[in-house]
Amino acid sequence: MPVKEEDRIVKKVRDRREASGQDDVFLRRIPDAVYQEMVKTFSRQYHFRNGLENGGRMRLANYFVGISASLARSFNQFITAIEQEAAGGRLPALSPPHGFAPQEENLLPTERGSGFSFGSFDMAVTDEGLRNIESQAVATYPISSALLNRMLLQRLSGIEKIDKAFLFADGPQQGWDDFLHLYQNMLGGEQGERVVLTDRKVQEQKTNFEFYATQQTLGLPVDIVDVEDFFEQERGLYYRNSAGQPVRITRLYSRIILADALFLEGYPEGSSWQYRFDKQYERLQLVNHPIKQFLISKRLAPSLDHPLNPISYELAEVASAFRQGILAYDEYVWKHKWGAAGHRLFLSPSKEVLDSLADVLDEYIAQKKVDYTTFITDDGQEKIVELRFMTARYKEQVITVPMARIGHVHRDQKGRKLYKIHFGDNNMTGYGFSPVLIFED
Repeated sequence: MPVKEEDRIVKKVRDRREASGQDDVFLRRIPDAVYQEMVKTFSRQYHFRNGLENGGRMRLANYFVGISASLARSFNQFITAIEQEAAGGRLPALSPPHGFAPQEENLLPTERGSGFSFGSFDMAVTDEGLRNIESQAVATYPISSALLNRMLLQRLSGIEKIDKAFLFADGPQQGWDDFLHLYQNMLGGEQGERVVLTDRKVQEQKTNFEFYATQQTLGLPVDIVDVEDFFEQERGLYYRNSAGQPVRITRLYSRIILADALFLEGYPEGSSWQYRFDKQYERLQLVNHPIKQFLISKRLAPSLDHPLNPISYELAEVASAFRQGILAYDEYVWKHKWGAAGHRLFLSPSKEVLDSLADVLDEYIAQKKVDYTTFITDDGQEKIVELRFMTARYKEQVITVPMARIGHVHRDQKGRKLYKIHFGDNNMTGYGFSPVLIFED
């Protein structure tokens, strides 16, 4: 691209962002030496494979995202609004599906009632400000992100206000020791007990580097065990250690995504798991429970009256409006209420898709598509940004870790913009999993 043309586009994007207040977000290249150190550290210590060329399904971006403290506060206010809706019983009623009703005796105090231990909240950066993409009661990559953000902050220099930048979205008063203390107490309890971290097909999970980061960072005894290896004995839940001896599980940190259990394993009837989410086990404390993933999920979008929430509908209630042309198919994305990682997501809905969903319309929402801000970085690439704030709550303590996904703009044969934000679409230089630093205004 000629330099003058690039300068013109950059200025156009900058003017549009400043008019909408979106100069609260910037992208900056990570110095090459720092980037290589990050990749080597994660590859060596946490089994991270960076990019397709190394057999990885994700890539660490060689750019970082900077956001203003005021933008972080507005994001946090949105999360607080969701938490208040949940606590106030104002969300749509939820009847636990078969196999998911929790046993109160196995839950931590945080998870009894409407509370949830972990949250993952995604916002698109658009020319009109932040826009809600989805909310989930899951942990995604909080330990990894915090490690990356901290490594970056310790090594950056020569950037304006870097001396006042901070790591956690709750504010500069929250430090690294606060972060470790909360996660240690949540996972291991106040006595630092052994905790079992589980998922399905652990070695196949593209984010299993987070499991190893959790194991090595917190100073807790953490065993990583496939859920397929659990078995019941003496009214407890067990697994076998490397010597083949049965080990009783007393604290369980589940990384199982609801969509995986439902759509890939066919839980409960179609699964071979011996572990049941709805069964009481003696002496077992669950750090988190998948029932919360039903509670805090995409199902909330049609119920949230908030300026950061795009127009959203229950698909069953507007199906006829789509058929009649009152709502345009190409202006909406259809999402399964508790789908994740692309499960049952329709980016280009149509009459044919609507017909195929006739029996399950009540499981979907229709959300107005958002128009991402385009950032043109010093490598001449068009980039978009999705911010993720990951919360962890133990009793009255809360820590919020920011991260970002850097995606790209694709144009179809008709020249229409298509936004690609998922890791599978952005496993290429300049894009991917990105550190985030927060700067004082």
